[in-house]
Amino acid sequence: MPKGSAVKRFRGAIIAGFWLLGTLAVARVDHGSLVRALWPAVVAVGVIVWLRHAAVGLACGVAAGALLLAGGNPLAAMRSGMAEHLFPAVQGPWRIGAIAFTLILGSFAGILERSGGFEALLRRRLERGGEGERDLLGGTYLVGLLCFFDGLASSLLSGRIARPMADRSGVSRERLAWVVDSTGSPVACVAFISTWIATQLSLIEQGLRGAPFPVDPYALFFRSVPANAYCLLTLLLVPLAIRWNYQPRAMRKFAARAPEGEISGATGEAVRPWVVLVPLGVLVVGILAGFPLLGAEPADILTADGWRRAFSGDAGPYALVFGSAAGWFAALACFPGGRRREALDAAVHGAGSLLPALVVLVLAWTLGGMFGALGTTAHLAGLLAGGCPLGWLPLLVFVVGSSMAFTTGTSWGTMGLLMPLALPAALGAANAAGIAPEAAQSLCVMVIGAVFGGATLGDHCSPFSDTTIVSALASGCETVDHVTSQLPFAAMAALAACGAYAGMAAGLSPVVATFLAGGLLAVWTRWLARPRAPR
Repeated sequence: MPKGSAVKRFRGAIIAGFWLLGTLAVARVDHGSLVRALWPAVVAVGVIVWLRHAAVGLACGVAAGALLLAGGNPLAAMRSGMAEHLFPAVQGPWRIGAIAFTLILGSFAGILERSGGFEALLRRRLERGGEGERDLLGGTYLVGLLCFFDGLASSLLSGRIARPMADRSGVSRERLAWVVDSTGSPVACVAFISTWIATQLSLIEQGLRGAPFPVDPYALFFRSVPANAYCLLTLLLVPLAIRWNYQPRAMRKFAARAPEGEISGATGEAVRPWVVLVPLGVLVVGILAGFPLLGAEPADILTADGWRRAFSGDAGPYALVFGSAAGWFAALACFPGGRRREALDAAVHGAGSLLPALVVLVLAWTLGGMFGALGTTAHLAGLLAGGCPLGWLPLLVFVVGSSMAFTTGTSWGTMGLLMPLALPAALGAANAAGIAPEAAQSLCVMVIGAVFGGATLGDHCSPFSDTTIVSALASGCETVDHVTSQLPFAAMAALAACGAYAGMAAGLSPVVATFLAGGLLAVWTRWLARPRAPR
């Protein structure tokens, strides 16, 4: 047995024994106590930090919650945990739709990547941009935005294709990795069509059950985008730093590598970019068309109010599945001829690559239900109502989410753990403060943006994150070098995001607060990039 496997099993056994003994001890604590209510969350975070595995950590949290609810009886915990929490967690249109959409879109992404069309598109765009540093990095940024449907695929493709051109242009691979990593996850987090969106919408729907206002997950997601200050400011900082050639000392110390030659294409044959552009167009149009076509009530697509009512209706899960299925068939039809078997293999592999993420999602749904049964969110709401002004709650959530994601290295695990806690707690605190439903809805919108932004910040620059590691590997540099050179940029965007949330606490709307933070970030970047006289 490899030594590493033995060490991992030993660590896992220690952790399992720790949470089991701790849960049995906590089970004796009086019902309704704060320790009992928070224990499953503590177990989940502790295991994730220790083992760097989101699914195992959430599973331990679920098991701890089931044991507490069953009074420490393992057999009763197993039955009630499945009957009352796990099985109900995968019911309903949003839950089933999220699972189906994520699998179909993962399969869709696998077909596009294997086709070679994205590689042809990336190469054409980068080669057309020129060989200068600014042109190369700007082109990498733009094609990363085009790969909006999956952050990991964006980092992998753009880094792998741009690397030889970066060597020829005198751009360090660490700088390339920063552009690649700072584009992939942030754009996937704010895109309304991505492998993230079904998870995000289902978590919003779960967290706001019983809210005193209408819960339309897609409408609330759109409203939360301006409150997702970190992702928006990161997407702003990248072109600003490229335009003004700003490089902190941690980045300047890395030099460009000697050219190693071109990386061979995925197919070895000339492929037209339309083999990915057409399926992407069908995907977007199909999902947009699904909202007015599949809603319970017909909507007038010729008016803005008709589209608003369509997006606020109940067609969300059906539109996502309909549009992704249409895009999948288009991708298969556009795949280069004579390679259909290869396309089907890529489709299966693409769907399979997202199965671990779906396990995380289902466990997050289950744990969220247990939080409600244990009264966890009620305890948090009481603490917030007594110790934190409501206006500052989004900033607090952003800081907590950033810390969790950076420590654990998982954005999905952070969202799945924090959203079922933050949204009900925000609702409870708002109810205790006696504010109107409209104000409570605005608060929840800001909390949603803060959860997504914090999860992306920590995951985007954590040395344990899969996107961080993939970005470094695709760009051809060491992970530790990528992390240390990227942290100054992440810190700048994070501080600006904190400023945006402070503005929201002062009464500014998310749009105005984030816009002002973006202006300050631009001024700050320009000041840092100014030429300095030699000493």
